[in-house]
Amino acid sequence: MTMTNKPTRKGLWLLLAGLTMLAVLLILGLIVKLGAKKDDTEPTANEATIRPTQSSGSALEDGSDTIIEDLAYTPDKFITGTEQLPKSLQGTQVDGEIIITDEEQLVPTRGLRRLFDYFLSALGEEDAKTIDARVEAYISNTTPQPAASEALKLYHQYQAYLKLVSALQSPPTKPINDVKSLQETAQGKMDLAALERQQKQVKQIRSQLFNSEVQAAFFGTEDQLHAYNKQMIEIAQDKSLSASEKQKAKQAYLKRLPESLTKKQAEQQANIDQLMTRTEQMKKTGADESQLFEMRTELVGVEAAERLAALDQQNQDFDHRFERYQQQKQKINGSNISQEVKQQQIKTLEHKMFNENEQKRLTGYEQFKNQSS
Repeated sequence: MTMTNKPTRKGLWLLLAGLTMLAVLLILGLIVKLGAKKDDTEPTANEATIRPTQSSGSALEDGSDTIIEDLAYTPDKFITGTEQLPKSLQGTQVDGEIIITDEEQLVPTRGLRRLFDYFLSALGEEDAKTIDARVEAYISNTTPQPAASEALKLYHQYQAYLKLVSALQSPPTKPINDVKSLQETAQGKMDLAALERQQKQVKQIRSQLFNSEVQAAFFGTEDQLHAYNKQMIEIAQDKSLSASEKQKAKQAYLKRLPESLTKKQAEQQANIDQLMTRTEQMKKTGADESQLFEMRTELVGVEAAERLAALDQQNQDFDHRFERYQQQKQKINGSNISQEVKQQQIKTLEHKMFNENEQKRLTGYEQFKNQSS
């Protein structure tokens, strides 16, 4: 029997299976090798570094600069009460004060009234509702309870007082810094009976709205002024006294007054009256500038004397220009031109020789000069 070298069908299948297995093993080895190389260059998910993100609050925590815009507000929702003050109050400090006790109770003072007046002085630039909102915000922002509520109650009572007083036929007693009022009082020009009637009405209004403590704090100075006015009028209207006796009586009354703002103002006015009288007398007798300065320094101090000397110089300069103005004005009026042209030339002359404020003085000053000549 003859034998051949050809493989059988079964042997061929075994050979193919072996080759396939070898190829699979080679591929697996290559995959493992590539995976190992990748591990050397990139971290796995578990090994990766996690970088923290910056939180929205980190800028404040690390002290970096931030921009915080002003809070929006409306006239009925102020925060401090001083936002966007009206023009007349811009650049000023809030006047007045709010005094409280250790128990945070309100102490009525003249300063509290000044605080109310500070905001109310803008009435006309702002409406009453806006001013009320300012005051309420200012008090609430600066004052603890229960003092804040007490101050707000007083504010609204004070407003009611002002409205009732303004409804009277004549205004209440003029403020103590009203020099004209003091001058009229010293000269006896005020009606004593009318002053008394007015004061009685005002006091009735006060008693309806305020207790005695508030009345003393808010209006004590005005009451002192009223007493001063009354006494000065009585002295001035006393026909049994000579001029020198009246002056002595006024000085004696001033000395008896307790130390107060009213007394200070009255004393200053007395010095002013004396200053004006002595200045006029010394000028008539030919006193020079140094003599006037010495007298003024004695009465009102160096600074006031210097201001008065400067004012004298300004008045002299105005007088000289006024004299030249009058001369040129007479020439214009005497010229042979129409009345319309004359008025135009005079107006041009006024603009040339005087500033705006001085031009307002011309008519009255001309009348004064004509009367005194």
